[in-house]
Amino acid sequence: MLIAILISAVLMSVNTAVHYVALRRIADAVEPALHPGRCLALGVAALTVAHLVEALVYASGFWVAVHSFELGDLRATGRDRGADLTFINYFYFSMVNYTTLGRGDLIPSGHLRFMAALEAFHGFLLITASGSFLLQIMSGRNPFGSRD
Repeated sequence: MLIAILISAVLMSVNTAVHYVALRRIADAVEPALHPGRCLALGVAALTVAHLVEALVYASGFWVAVHSFELGDLRATGRDRGADLTFINYFYFSMVNYTTLGRGDLIPSGHLRFMAALEAFHGFLLITASGSFLLQIMSGRNPFGSRD
């Protein structure tokens, strides 16, 4: 369990840093007061890429947890039951968790369940931060601008 906690802490730290850098770079690149529509489009596109990268980081962590540390397993249900899972399945599982969709067609076992729960919590937090950021842009303010 300690390894699962450490891997999760590393994944959360890396993704928090990725998200902060993405938000900062977007804020530096936009002038919402002048071009709110273009800034919103840029913000949505850039944040979508950031969230995909963050889910990819989590997918890599799940892959390592299963294949290097044997902390659990990921199993398919339904038609794909018993199929060998590839990395794209781990990425899909990560996207489902990150967005808190919770489809249930891939089921984690062992300590991977703990890691998946933390990803859902962290993904929700980062998606919420992105929403707040975009609302600032829509209102014509630079999210990291000075408070006049």
